[in-house]
Amino acid sequence: MPNPAVLLCDSDALIQFFLANEVRPFKTLRDLYGVQPAIVQEVDLELRWLGKYKDKFVHQLDKALKADILRVLDPVYFQSFLSTSRVGASWAGFQSLGAQYEGHVHRGEAYTFAAGVTLGLPALSNDFSAIKTLEANFLSLPIPVLRAFDLLAFCHQSNCLELKECEAVRSELLKNKEGMPKAFMHASFEDGLKSFSPRLRVGATGPTNPAATFSATLYIAKI
Repeated sequence: MPNPAVLLCDSDALIQFFLANEVRPFKTLRDLYGVQPAIVQEVDLELRWLGKYKDKFVHQLDKALKADILRVLDPVYFQSFLSTSRVGASWAGFQSLGAQYEGHVHRGEAYTFAAGVTLGLPALSNDFSAIKTLEANFLSLPIPVLRAFDLLAFCHQSNCLELKECEAVRSELLKNKEGMPKAFMHASFEDGLKSFSPRLRVGATGPTNPAATFSATLYIAKI
């Protein structure tokens, strides 16, 4: 199968890269693999005022948007994917699904996951609690849902980032008390990789598995 056109990014994953001032993984996806990182409008608003971080990320967000490292999934951009989406997909349907999900999880996750489900695109989110809540309510999830460290590990294993650069991200997140997979909590990035199973890998993928879940592995190839 071809690479997905877009990776829909949630706030909690994006801020980890912003905290570490490391956006090369998103440029790598766009430039080498043809996968455009994007955010729903609700995440764009969230990133402009986020709890303890307040407006800390506005400058980085605007810079990333100006450089097309990130794009906002507005109605026009959304419509451009309908020809390759499931039958019946629409902006109105996406908005309705997002509102339904928001009854269970935060707004950013709700609309990010709703967009992924509607358009058949993968998502990037660290919010395992939101995932389990939606699953418990028998609501669909994007396939797959990648974590920030899936992207970080992918960039190292595809020779886009060196070990020391990945370790610098891990160290910055620890300093800021940001969550991360258990494999990396008490181990260096290099050691953590030994027990971590990335959901994003280089290579051609086979037919879509109808039984695939949010934790499925996504294979992408250079364009």
